[in-house]
Amino acid sequence: MATISHVEDGKVEISTARLLLRGARATTADEAALYEAFSDPEVMKYMGSIPHTCLTSTARWLSTMLGSPHNGVTDFIITLTTPAAGCPVAVGKIGVWKDQEIGFFLARKYWGRGIAQEALNAVIPYFFGEVEMSEITADVDPDNESCIGLLKKAGFVVKGFEERTYKVGEKWCDSLYMMLEKKAWQEKG
Repeated sequence: MATISHVEDGKVEISTARLLLRGARATTADEAALYEAFSDPEVMKYMGSIPHTCLTSTARWLSTMLGSPHNGVTDFIITLTTPAAGCPVAVGKIGVWKDQEIGFFLARKYWGRGIAQEALNAVIPYFFGEVEMSEITADVDPDNESCIGLLKKAGFVVKGFEERTYKVGEKWCDSLYMMLEKKAWQEKG
């Protein structure tokens, strides 16, 4: 079960047993933690951009998120809050952009712990309830089986496929389009 707390300027924080989903912050801790993910080729494999090669690239990305009206409203930094983590540490990001398209990533050392599923299960009720979205979409690389499985577990269904939709470096990538409709999510309930 997730708890939604309204903080300043229309922003929210969403808490679960292990996570705090919050807006980005201009801290060296966020910058360093996110650089760990952004510089990892395995994390970036399906992200639509090449890995960051310097902290400056991550700082620019973080600055863009900080300046966005979606920061802390529909776009969140995933922080791990368990006692083993010590003070909350940024482990990834989840959010909706381009209208209702969801995206997320985690630093590799946090893969396989259910963190992405927990974050996804926390934001879906918020997006359908408080944000009043009627659907959430996803554009997924068909080779990203983990992401596809995660989305299907949350109730997303495949709606289409298209070849060569975006280019990362010199490689063309395909798109698997998925969707979760509010009505279907409520019926699954």
